[in-house]
Amino acid sequence: MMYQPFHELFPAIAEKETRVITLFKNNDYGLPPDDYMFIELFCNEPDCDCRRAMFQVFSLSNSHDLATICWGWESTSFYVKWLGFNDKDLLADLKGPALNKGSHQTSKSTTLLKMFSDILLTDSMYIQRVKRHYSIFKRTK
Repeated sequence: MMYQPFHELFPAIAEKETRVITLFKNNDYGLPPDDYMFIELFCNEPDCDCRRAMFQVFSLSNSHDLATICWGWESTSFYVKWLGFNDKDLLADLKGPALNKGSHQTSKSTTLLKMFSDILLTDSMYIQRVKRHYSIFKRTK
């Protein structure tokens, strides 16, 4: 399964709708003050409908990739059927949110995953936006 950044196909939409979280000094996450950008990536296999996204988290102050988070928005039963078998550990990674095991991670990755879960996954409008981006992206494949 190969993932491709949403902004490669839809730069104008991505420029307006990519989520950035700004943290100031003494924030709840103990992270350095910075703007943290969540770049969306989607599976580019034509026949795949995994209903998942990956998010590369970048520090805007130094352009470093700090984490790659995976997230599937469907039910566990959807992923059991999609996967074809029931493997608890694999399903936890498919559904997420989780740090993508095959990607570069840093000492900040676990904290960024918590911030993603606390802030972005509690925002219903953001969740709908990601699903809409997935649909737009998959229509090109």
